[in-house]
Amino acid sequence: MNTTLEQVFTPAEVLAVLREGERLEFKALLRSQSEQVVDAAFQDANFAERLEFLRLLPVERAASTFTDLSLSEQAEYVTDISADRLRIMGAFIGPDEIADLLQELGVGEPRTYLLNALPSTLTSSALSLLQYEDDDAGGMMTSEFVAVKEGWTVQHALQFLRLAADHAETVANLYLVNAEGQLTGVITLQALVTAPPRAKVDDIARREVIFARTDTDQEEVARLMRDYDLNIMPVIDENSVLKGIITIDDVLDVIEEEATEDIYKGAAMEGSEIDYLRTSPFELWRKRVLWLAALSVSELLTVAVNSNYEDLLKTQIILQSYIAALIGTGGNTGSQSAVLIVRAISQGQIRGRDALKVFAKEFSTGLLLGVTLAVFAFVRVLLINQKAGPSVALAIALSVFAIVLVSNIVGALLPIGFYKLKIDPALTSSPFLATVMDATGLLIYFNIAKVVLGI
Repeated sequence: MNTTLEQVFTPAEVLAVLREGERLEFKALLRSQSEQVVDAAFQDANFAERLEFLRLLPVERAASTFTDLSLSEQAEYVTDISADRLRIMGAFIGPDEIADLLQELGVGEPRTYLLNALPSTLTSSALSLLQYEDDDAGGMMTSEFVAVKEGWTVQHALQFLRLAADHAETVANLYLVNAEGQLTGVITLQALVTAPPRAKVDDIARREVIFARTDTDQEEVARLMRDYDLNIMPVIDENSVLKGIITIDDVLDVIEEEATEDIYKGAAMEGSEIDYLRTSPFELWRKRVLWLAALSVSELLTVAVNSNYEDLLKTQIILQSYIAALIGTGGNTGSQSAVLIVRAISQGQIRGRDALKVFAKEFSTGLLLGVTLAVFAFVRVLLINQKAGPSVALAIALSVFAIVLVSNIVGALLPIGFYKLKIDPALTSSPFLATVMDATGLLIYFNIAKVVLGI
């Protein structure tokens, strides 16, 4: 292929140069083409071709591209990148990202290879982060921050900043610490550079600091940063010693991860991120089969309820026609209520102690919904089904009222109960709740029908 570096290439053309074996020309293209074109070509490349990208991209771009991969993909590529290349790339990778990769690699040769390839200062920082749980603030933070000591002048702090800036995740905020390393204030870069050189950093620091502790859950960190509109949050240990910072990009990753996890759990699947096209059918089976099996067993409750009321259904065959609609209404009502409460819990609006308040609110809401839908059901049965008399219509209307009321309350209180038991409230969503309400709804329906119809 005859090319000049001035040409604008498409992603397919960039890959074509690589596939033709023009390695030097391909390396030049990676430096001359826009990031968008190169990134698109990388996404379309196969495993071996992606390795060539990582080996030939400018080192900072290679590091960025590597860390943008999922952890499972990073683990696949890491031993195919030369140790020298990894060492240079390490200058552009944070210890928090290395800690995540080490966690993914577990124990074995790939982990040893990575630890030996990277600079010791980087690996020691990364290993220190591994003492914290992945889903706590300690597991999210980076130790690359700038701290200045009480008593320093602004001029001293600026001189220190010039030396430390290259090794910091961000210098938008500097943190004031005492002789023991305890966090005592925060200084914005703007405040530092505009202050008189002889002023003390103590005098320009803001003493009210929003912080997280190393054991603060990642969802709570995300909530705090959202509520206080923070781009950076310091992390302290139990002795108030400053251990690291969390930046907004880390929180965005957490929000996406938690949302993905909740979506999977809401559909009764294992709550972990899936790269669908790269995931084998066996792995998809594994993530789905246990919950489906459990739900299938629980559905036997519905069968048992039906069996116990066979005589009722034989004498009042018309009741059979409304079973699906009634249990569907209960499942929909409960799912709506559960989603509202799960979302409120995730945003910190509701705590376990609020169960009585939630019950009162959802009882009132359930009454309003139940009356509305019961009236609608009564009128609909009389108008549409000529075989159904007023008694059947009344039985169905009362059943709708009771099912909606109970479903609304159960859908609200189940997530709170799970939350108090330290179980993810998202597990109460659709399939689980619908299964519970199927059996409950049938019990309500059949017993109301027996009373109203005098059977």
